Amino acid sequence: MNKVDLSDFYADTETSETRAYEHALDIEFIVHREMKRLGLSKSDLAKRMGVSLQSLSKLLNSQPNMTLKTIARFELALGINIVPQVIASHSKELPFLSSDDSVREQCASPAILPAELSVDCDVPFQGE
Repeated sequence: MNKVDLSDFYADTETSETRAYEHALDIEFIVHREMKRLGLSKSDLAKRMGVSLQSLSKLLNSQPNMTLKTIARFELALGINIVPQVIASHSKELPFLSSDDSVREQCASPAILPAELSVDCDVPFQGE
């Protein structure tokens, strides 16, 4: 039986829909983690966001079409900033190669998040 590298399989089967769903799951995880940290119930968060409990439940059900405005509402209600981070693709090809250091220096450095957002996370954060 042939062995299949799971990362290769994943990269070959990934679509914009599956990636959007992953982003929605990430945001949902962040929202739940921050609710727990702040001791907020769903009802409390709904009040802070100015939406009904039913509307909040719909937003937290991994909707891949979550708008930037909705994400901003979560941020304001929880007192956080959700920071996008650029990570190289699963592809074996590197997205950018240059032997010219001056070109490399023009590229943005990776995002660094505040240490207070590092709860239960194994990604390097500022101050660690």
